Amino acid sequence: MKTKPQSRRIDVNLPLVPTSGLTRRRFLAGTGVILTSPAFLAACGTSLAAQPDQRAPLTTRVKFRLIDAQTDQTTPAMVCVTNATSHEVRLPPEGRVCATTSKVQEFVTGVKFNPDPNWIGPVRKMLGKGDNQDRSYVYQERPSIPYWSEPVIYQTSGNFHIDLPAGRWKIMASHGMEYIPVTEEFEVNGSGEREKTLRLERWINLPAKGWWSGDVHVHHPSSAPEQREYLLQYAFAEDVHVVNLLKMGHHTGTQFPQAGFGRKFRVQRGNFALVSGQEDPRSTFGHIIGLNLEAMVRDTGTYDFYDVTFRGIHAQKEALVGFAHFAWNGCDLPRGFPWYVTTGELDFIELLQFGMVNHSDYADYLNLGFRLTAAAGSDIPWGSTMGEVRTYVHTGEKFGVDDWFRNLKAGHTFVSNGPALEFTVDGELPGTELLRPAGARVRIHARATGQARIGLPSVLRLQGPNGVMKEVTNPNHEAQLSLELEHTVESSQWLLASVVCHNQALAHTTPVYVVVNSQPTWNRQLGPGIIDKQLAAIRKMESEFAQGTDPRSAGIRERLTNARKFYANLLDKMSH
Repeated sequence: MKTKPQSRRIDVNLPLVPTSGLTRRRFLAGTGVILTSPAFLAACGTSLAAQPDQRAPLTTRVKFRLIDAQTDQTTPAMVCVTNATSHEVRLPPEGRVCATTSKVQEFVTGVKFNPDPNWIGPVRKMLGKGDNQDRSYVYQERPSIPYWSEPVIYQTSGNFHIDLPAGRWKIMASHGMEYIPVTEEFEVNGSGEREKTLRLERWINLPAKGWWSGDVHVHHPSSAPEQREYLLQYAFAEDVHVVNLLKMGHHTGTQFPQAGFGRKFRVQRGNFALVSGQEDPRSTFGHIIGLNLEAMVRDTGTYDFYDVTFRGIHAQKEALVGFAHFAWNGCDLPRGFPWYVTTGELDFIELLQFGMVNHSDYADYLNLGFRLTAAAGSDIPWGSTMGEVRTYVHTGEKFGVDDWFRNLKAGHTFVSNGPALEFTVDGELPGTELLRPAGARVRIHARATGQARIGLPSVLRLQGPNGVMKEVTNPNHEAQLSLELEHTVESSQWLLASVVCHNQALAHTTPVYVVVNSQPTWNRQLGPGIIDKQLAAIRKMESEFAQGTDPRSAGIRERLTNARKFYANLLDKMSH
């Protein structure tokens, strides 16, 4: 029997409804080289709480309370306060002008939670071209979250004040993508106090439908209790249920230390959890993610022999291996991927990141018969905020961390930065394998759901081995788009759904795999051309290591030879 819900700062058993600067070298080479970052400017970083009885002269103290309308309790939430005319950003509690946003270095050092309700988290850049210290350049001019229109975002307790001079002001508040963001303008006269309450309403309850959100790619230390509390409060504010904290490595060291790995070091409060993992190896061959680890797997002596790391991760019960930055061809993709995918050790790929989905390459690998779960990771602090893209995993109405990882591995996922997306084939979830005889008819159902402030679905697509099979548009700007189809399967194939919204928010599922007569789900017509692309990438790598006599070069050549043999064998099977 559940107890009466309280403020999330107290009880989150809620009902279902100086160090060196660090950069990713613009994410290009991915060598793990550490460069010095610009100095962190405290003017717009983590706020220090002001003395509650001190108010700046000629200001009005505005006391805000942010309410989760589902529980009628105060909730941590994400906020931005700006001048309604000049758009100047002001920060709680003293109302200082935001001169610059927080930088990567603040996350490298680690943010420590302050329980004062007027404390705010790092001020994150959400709009405009990034320099890879305030947000990734990969966004270009895209907003970090399609529905967030303000220049910055920061976490609050949900019960805070800000001192503002006379004028017209605006607050925008959000509580993750399952709640409707609130924007409200108000005026103050530069004296006294006033109170404002904002109610954050759910537009959809995905946990009630069995879907639980997670971010597979978050960087922040968790060694200190204050760091872990900061991360939990951040997860509450963004309503992200599983936060995967990745210790990050390169050839010569690691960053973002964790308190430890394994169940003993998980931090769980109610339906929210912090789980340690790794992003390592990180070399010119790409970046690898290990989730749900009992221990970090790292050997600098075999650092570029990624299959060694894959096996080390998979030797740990229920651990997963993923490929980072797939969404935007980052870190020299497809440089290492054509080799890694042949090992059969990749469980998932980051299909959605920085507002981008890489369906084209995903379809190619699916058409070679590979099965890769779709996942999404923010990559904060290069991403702007935790949970700006989300991996939704279906575990049922009861939340469980172990269940979340098991069903992630099983492929019961969709990724999103706004809309919800249902997809079934004969009633079965994404990631499921269906065995059917040739000529069988399967029932396909897809439904995209959005909200005017989050994003209304514009185009819902059903896609398979040969491209778009059916699409539905939304000329009347409805909140839902649905697609129903009876489809005859003559050969093995994969089927998936995707949606794009009017504001470019999007969602994408993992496929359902329909297997006919025990045949692979490859595409015999398109496969040979896709194999040619993989072999071209392998030839390029081979040319770089052809003359090397060192063990690293020899080991890489051996692995590339094995990948070549894999593709030759695959091509031979496709031709028969």
